[in-house]
Amino acid sequence: MTLTNWAGNTTFHAKEVHHPTSLDELRRLVAGSSSVRALGSGHSFNHVADTAGDLVVLDRMPELVEIDSAAAKVRVGARTTYARLAPLLHQAGFALANMASLPHISVAGSVATGTHGSGVTQPGLAAAVSSIDLVTADGSALTLSRGDADFAGAVVSLGALGVVTSLTLDLVPAFELRQYVREGLTQDALADFEAIMASGYSVSLFTDFRDTRVWLKREDELTSPDWYGTSPADGPPATRCPRCRPTPAPASSASPAPGTTGCRTSAPTPRPAARATSCSRSCCCPGSTRSRRCASCSRSASASARPCRSPRSARSPPTTCG
Repeated sequence: MTLTNWAGNTTFHAKEVHHPTSLDELRRLVAGSSSVRALGSGHSFNHVADTAGDLVVLDRMPELVEIDSAAAKVRVGARTTYARLAPLLHQAGFALANMASLPHISVAGSVATGTHGSGVTQPGLAAAVSSIDLVTADGSALTLSRGDADFAGAVVSLGALGVVTSLTLDLVPAFELRQYVREGLTQDALADFEAIMASGYSVSLFTDFRDTRVWLKREDELTSPDWYGTSPADGPPATRCPRCRPTPAPASSASPAPGTTGCRTSAPTPRPAARATSCSRSCCCPGSTRSRRCASCSRSASASARPCRSPRSARSPPTTCG
């Protein structure tokens, strides 16, 4: 089987792919390999996780989500995705200050590659890490914590220092956001780019070079009906191409109800690294509204639309919210 990244535009060349099921098995594997790299969800559009030696995927390791309410921290296994983590945190009254745009990517992989999320007031995802556990080249287990001499350089290490097995993340109290999807942002409006990007807790811009859309997450309501010359997204309040998942209950794009911070990711069936998609996935949550077009065919994605059948694209598809 040819192993590719999420988009299908990068092929891995490892001689063997391993799926260890325990820490001891992982330590033996790393110690016995002359060259080993760890692969997360395979979303990077380059060969950062590639190797001619052994590739390690931690998707069969024991699941780990340990919430320390008193310390406002959570320890998660490297395989944990944001889609899995967000609802568990919300149930416990917590959230992450920032999350990745895509639901299926692993926490460890996003941190190791410097994934940034969005929002001018929000730091990169690695800023939430207070402790990291990894297996080094000789099979030893190593823990580094904030304040340790080597900690800062080990968090965003691109997998060069070892295989990360778990991380401890800082938490904030749970909070809600309203999400608005606006269409028709013109080039002239970009003269106010800094103000636009500071208009919400998280702001993302997506363009297909015919229309530029704004995904705006705010804690309060958006009161301007023609915000920077834009209009609410047209079409049905769909969240994804029907090839991926059915549309949830409608909501108003003009005045969406607040939703949990987990709305910034979703919980579809995770996409393995050996697969690629032909349409842009979006996210769903109670009270949020999305109106999208399939990235492959530019048709409006609605529950009644027929699935798109265009070839897999090698370009980075537009994502959802961040």
